[in-house]
Amino acid sequence: MFPKMLLQQARHRWQVTVLLWLAMTALVSLYVYVDNSARFSNRSMQLIMKHMGHNLYILPRRAEARDTYLCTGGQIFFPDTVTAEMAEHLELNSKYYVSVLQEQTDVDGQSLIVTGIKPVHRADESGEKAHLTQPIPPGQARLGARAAGRLGVSAGGSFQVKSSTLEVASVLESQGALDDYRVYLNLGDAQRILDRPNQINVIQAFLCMHQGSLPKVTGHQKQVMEKLFPAFQVIAVTSIARGRDLARRTTSGYLYYLLALVLGITVVIIAVTGLQEVSDRRQEVGILLAMGVSYARIVGLYVAKLFAIALLASFTGFLVGSCLSREFLSPMLVTHSQPVAVIWGQFPRVVLLTCLVVVLAAFLPMAKLVRLDPNEILTEE
Repeated sequence: MFPKMLLQQARHRWQVTVLLWLAMTALVSLYVYVDNSARFSNRSMQLIMKHMGHNLYILPRRAEARDTYLCTGGQIFFPDTVTAEMAEHLELNSKYYVSVLQEQTDVDGQSLIVTGIKPVHRADESGEKAHLTQPIPPGQARLGARAAGRLGVSAGGSFQVKSSTLEVASVLESQGALDDYRVYLNLGDAQRILDRPNQINVIQAFLCMHQGSLPKVTGHQKQVMEKLFPAFQVIAVTSIARGRDLARRTTSGYLYYLLALVLGITVVIIAVTGLQEVSDRRQEVGILLAMGVSYARIVGLYVAKLFAIALLASFTGFLVGSCLSREFLSPMLVTHSQPVAVIWGQFPRVVLLTCLVVVLAAFLPMAKLVRLDPNEILTEE
């Protein structure tokens, strides 16, 4: 009996039922599209900021950052095993560690910065983002643009550093910075050539936003580092860190404002439509009440109809929003990111949101419904 009455409810003024379904579907579609837009755009922005370079330098506490930046003879050396020890502590916000040994020295008659590098992976690093620094095979080198110009070599050529001959694997594009004068080597080769066995003088890393805002992230990082590695200091490149934090907040912030606006409009549409339907079916409600049908059963009919429409709109809107995301977002992302596809993990949240809209929108119509007096209605008729 109840399903039959529910079907009659939906068929009564079916245009209204379709309107409600369209309004809810539009809300769900927009929510899914904007959520995906924020998700994948933020991911894309993270990759852009990541490829601007490492934003953390980890040095011995007694070291002067100036000596590291300018690669002077005052740099302090420490064991390269420290990097692997840090990578084991997942409570740190830093990832994508690189052990670095650098020294300004003579290379084929040119004063350049010999830089040994070795990426150290952490267990929870994202394969999608990949490591910013790629390893260099032994016996090869990557040259900064200015270094290659001074040495007069290109990819495939060779040069000497302190009686060691190295092959040029590639020449990097000019960065307009000190890195243009670097000769990047395998860390083992650099330690051998510079006579610094098992030593480095700086660890580069990337600060990841695991704890929310930038002040909270940096505060957490400092606190954990002081506890686990009190002999070291962390120096943040704030321009890169702030840029990433701003990108994160910008791409996610507008989601909530836009969604709140659309949600409010949808609630108003459903509420107004519900009030109108209660008024139109006033006589039918009065007869049902006079026949002994409880208010709870009558309210259940209206609410069940709205929830049935909500479930259908959730599924339809989810598919529509996901397809729109895949169609329009993929071409506009400026870096390779996760494939824009249907994310079924969103679906339970979508259903919950739509049901919440129904609960909010049904309050006024149901309040009006339970206040109807069957005696007054039948007397009027």
